[in-house]
Amino acid sequence: MKNINYKYNPDTLEYIEVKLSIWGKLKKLSYYLIAAIVFCFSILSVSFYNIRNHIKKEASKETQNIRQEITAFNSDLTNILQVLDDIQQRDDKIYRSIFETTPYPEHKRQLGTGGNPMKFKKYEGLKHEEIITEIAQKVELIEKKLAAQSKSFDEVFELTKAKQDMLKSIPSIQPVSNRDLKRIASGFGYRMHPIYKILKPHPGIDFAAPTGTEIYATGDGIVERVAWTGGYGKAIMIDHGYGYKTRYAHCSKYNCRVGQKVKRGDLIGFIGNTGQSTGPHLHYEVLKNKKPINPINFFFNDLSPEEYDKVIEISSRPTQSM
Repeated sequence: MKNINYKYNPDTLEYIEVKLSIWGKLKKLSYYLIAAIVFCFSILSVSFYNIRNHIKKEASKETQNIRQEITAFNSDLTNILQVLDDIQQRDDKIYRSIFETTPYPEHKRQLGTGGNPMKFKKYEGLKHEEIITEIAQKVELIEKKLAAQSKSFDEVFELTKAKQDMLKSIPSIQPVSNRDLKRIASGFGYRMHPIYKILKPHPGIDFAAPTGTEIYATGDGIVERVAWTGGYGKAIMIDHGYGYKTRYAHCSKYNCRVGQKVKRGDLIGFIGNTGQSTGPHLHYEVLKNKKPINPINFFFNDLSPEEYDKVIEISSRPTQSM
């Protein structure tokens, strides 16, 4: 229905139609336009404020999440460094100790660490600059540690390949047949000298047995000496490598020669009563880096735990050396 405006005429007491001029129509239209603009502006203002606040909240939330992720990553790197330090400790104190070698040199582990601090200048001015720089430093340190540890393990691997030869060479059986364990006459340590009757260091173990009893090499090696050796009488010295040597003294006869390669269990001589000896027996020594050590520690390859305990008990008795 057409929108028509009327105006009351008091003279004629009638309503007459009001016709707007073009200017009036434009004026009326302008009111509508202004109202619409004001309404739209109000809506946009409220919407913009809400959108801006939402963006700020989301940005703040995202920044907080990123910070948390970066912090967690930094913590993971710290844990990795701790694991690498633990591996290094195991490498030096366990793996290398097994092969009796020195720890991996510290100066090689530190090689390339530190470096030029200017390389981290590129992180200046960035958001979370401090923690990002710390992460970059840790990543570089991990790379250096991994490179050094890899080289160290290469060396350990080579030592592992030689381990089989070392195990064959280390003396690990009794030098005479002694299944009943009754042939041990005197142990390692201070003992009464059979001739001088004074306490003197006894650097080996004495096995009492009849003259002619077989003597066996206790590990793989090369015969270094076969000759009369002072109070030892007729003696045999075997070089097993890896710092180990064994001496077999007071022999009656030899069954080896200098330079001969022998295997564990090979017959190398026979028990006798030569040198400073009061009866037929074998004086047996184990030397590591030229120092005598208790041979009892090297009888593990042919004794049960119970027999080994018994041998320790027998050898510790305060007897006189032969």
